[in-house]
Amino acid sequence: MIAVALLTIASVRSDAQIEVSNSIDLGYPMAINQYNQNLFYGQVDVGMRLGVSYKPNATQFYPTLDFAFGRTRLPLKQFENNVAYLNYDYDHLTLRGNFVMSVFYTNTLFLSLGIGADRLIEKGTGVSGTDAGRMLAHIDSSQNVDHYFPSVSLGMEYVYGESVGQKVYLSVGFNFRYTIFFPERNTYYVYVRDAHANDLYLKGAIDGRALTPDFHITLHYMLGKEVFFWQKKK
Repeated sequence: MIAVALLTIASVRSDAQIEVSNSIDLGYPMAINQYNQNLFYGQVDVGMRLGVSYKPNATQFYPTLDFAFGRTRLPLKQFENNVAYLNYDYDHLTLRGNFVMSVFYTNTLFLSLGIGADRLIEKGTGVSGTDAGRMLAHIDSSQNVDHYFPSVSLGMEYVYGESVGQKVYLSVGFNFRYTIFFPERNTYYVYVRDAHANDLYLKGAIDGRALTPDFHITLHYMLGKEVFFWQKKK
């Protein structure tokens, strides 16, 4: 059914443009569950995002396929005044629907809703908090580790009036990503030597939900009108 729908859409001739985009993302992941209640554990997301959009002329809605990658961290286990966390390399693949709103005279605001999947690859552990710089930590073992997780996102993007309709333009925006972790999965056992040379053995899990607000600056480039392969032959 999906293939038939795509072929039907492709066979309809209409003026449209393909737009590619590249952005720098800066985020702040927050995750609260039975193992952790801290909102701050020295976490910052840093990454890049690539996107491809199909934009019919004079449309109020268009789709975008985004691929993002970078480095993040999530809390594993709270202990004393500290948090043991895990570092991750991440990939996000998201299909977004964008709604175009003209506001502030000629300026444009885009609202987006997306659904996708996150891939997280663990890259070691650390400690954030009191005397964290004097602590050592490493992962002893892990159980039932997943790498792919469903996610949804809600965002907005602003384009200054004189940039609207240009072939190359910049936008700024905010995005909120909500990632769902499966229960009774992603369990880690971590050894920590604290600032007083005490040995601690912690059990925690990447569990529950994570909310990641991020700020991004995006460069957009219009490739021009779309031409299908059978039109090229003619």
